[in-house]
Amino acid sequence: ARRSRRSTRASLSPLPMPDEPEAAEPAGEAGLSKNEQKRRAKQEAQAKAKAEKAAAKAAADAAKPKPAAAAAAQEEEEEEQDPTKYFENRLTFVNGVKEKGANPYPHKFQTSMQLPDYVAKYESIGSGEMSADGGVGLAGRIATKRAGGKGLVFFDVVGDGAKVQVFASADKFSDYAGLEKDEKAARFSALMSTLKRGDIVGVRGTPGKTKRGELSLFPTQMLLLTPCLHMLPKVPPGSSGLADKETRYRQRYLDLIMNPTTRSTFITRTRAINFLRRFLDMHGFLEVETPMMNAIPGGATARPFITKHNDLNLDMYMRIAPELYLKMLVVGGLDRVYEIGRLFRNEGMDLTRSLAET
Repeated sequence: ARRSRRSTRASLSPLPMPDEPEAAEPAGEAGLSKNEQKRRAKQEAQAKAKAEKAAAKAAADAAKPKPAAAAAAQEEEEEEQDPTKYFENRLTFVNGVKEKGANPYPHKFQTSMQLPDYVAKYESIGSGEMSADGGVGLAGRIATKRAGGKGLVFFDVVGDGAKVQVFASADKFSDYAGLEKDEKAARFSALMSTLKRGDIVGVRGTPGKTKRGELSLFPTQMLLLTPCLHMLPKVPPGSSGLADKETRYRQRYLDLIMNPTTRSTFITRTRAINFLRRFLDMHGFLEVETPMMNAIPGGATARPFITKHNDLNLDMYMRIAPELYLKMLVVGGLDRVYEIGRLFRNEGMDLTRSLAET
């Protein structure tokens, strides 16, 4: 009986259980633990804060004046864009100036001298020296534009067959005196961005030469006088100017802008005619003007242009030669006469011969 009670108590005691594992933490998404989730959330928060900081820095940098390299890159990009788009952008700029109440084509800019006179007067200045003359005003067309650093832009201004470098520095402009450095740089950059190749500008400043001996004008004021709405052609490296003959002869103004030799040809022609006129005048000849339209074409053998005289209801012919009228003047007693004028011959033409000749 004692043995039986002992076995009964033994049977009622709990049986030994195997060691239970520690309670596992509930799994999150994709089976991640809470610790892993916290670690990853912390990383995401840090990355987000870093991205917001970088965005704020980029916005602040965008608000600041662009460095020379970025400004030059933007200028190059504008030069490479489609000419139609360039025209639209320039037209938008002009209209924007008008909407602000300003005149994009100022009425007047007082100049001190022409560019050739400036070169002749100040060419003797030594390298790195400045003239005592201040407030010298020049006007001309921008041929080239180059960024030289923060707050520094170089222009080549041409006019009357001469070229002068404009050494534009933000520190020299009188309108920006007393401004903070950042505001001065911002205003200078804004002004420079409005000046493009082909624009006609007025510049006022002090004559001098750079350390490399380049005759320059160090401006205290620059004013856009005439915006050039169309993009000027880019001259290929090694070329002296615009080479396309079709463009040159159809757009003579562009030929004159881009090719200095064309300007020289025009000047030489005018001087030759003036010399001929002076020579004949010195020898007692009288310059006269004869009719440009005749009822009967005569004086030479050539095909004439036909036009209409409405009041007389007559077909008229543009003159092909002035000889007949000049002979009439000789018969009338004017022994020495001459005329320098246009002749119109409706015949072949080429690059060296026009249908209307002098």
